[in-house]
Amino acid sequence: GGGTAVAEQPQVLPVEGGKKHEKQVEEHGELAEGGYVIPAHAKEGGVVGQLMVAVEGVSSLYKGVGPNILKEGPSSALYLGIYESVKVALLSNYPRLDPLLVYLLAGGVGELIGSVFRSPNEAIKTRVQVGGVTAGDAAKTVLFSEEGRSTTFRAWKATLWRDIPMGAVQIAIFEGIKTYIIESPNINFDVTTLQGEALIGAFAGIVGAFITTAPDIVITRINVASNTGSANVTATDVAHEIYQEEGIMGFSTGIVERCLYWGPAIGIFLSCYCSIRQAFLPH
Repeated sequence: GGGTAVAEQPQVLPVEGGKKHEKQVEEHGELAEGGYVIPAHAKEGGVVGQLMVAVEGVSSLYKGVGPNILKEGPSSALYLGIYESVKVALLSNYPRLDPLLVYLLAGGVGELIGSVFRSPNEAIKTRVQVGGVTAGDAAKTVLFSEEGRSTTFRAWKATLWRDIPMGAVQIAIFEGIKTYIIESPNINFDVTTLQGEALIGAFAGIVGAFITTAPDIVITRINVASNTGSANVTATDVAHEIYQEEGIMGFSTGIVERCLYWGPAIGIFLSCYCSIRQAFLPH
């Protein structure tokens, strides 16, 4: 699980980095690093990402790759390990339960545990990407300062509204579609191939990302706020501010970028995981 998460990061991190900067541009009208100012409307059409490359080079798109691997590796290993354990336990002890419900419950429990490890590393990654600091300095602030720990804890509570639904929905859709196709003799599609699983996983990732965009925006702004002198902001405060300033559409900012990130990411993640599982656990 951890290895598959590491494998996906170099492919999708540039999209994630651009998305984080676009959210900062929308709020503050500039990037925190590089000495250049970008009007808020410039986020349209990927201008932020283009300017990042022009001013700081292609490597700017990969800021935070280390913290991101630490964020996704251990938490993803926990997510899949706990998911498989809970799924087997539920199917064995409660055989009458609907399999789709089992996938949802097992995925939700897996993400609940995984989020404990993911949240502090997400805070570190956000500081590196938009705060203009090194991973070491960001880690010191997040883990060893009272302000950093407090902000991370508030962000973690908010992440539960994002990570649990996404973890539950993406795996349930993935397993549900695979089962349906396997049990449908009229559908000529091999779901056991790497490409087939990647395609189904990408669809599952897009659906999960789509329905959890709103809490993702709130979480990102909580983490970014610690870099702008608003360390005590809560999820309720952020959500209220978004609604007051932008209306309901404010909760959909970056939805396309989020889907573009998580679609390929979950496709790579789940297809690699299934391939590794089949190789080592053929039965």
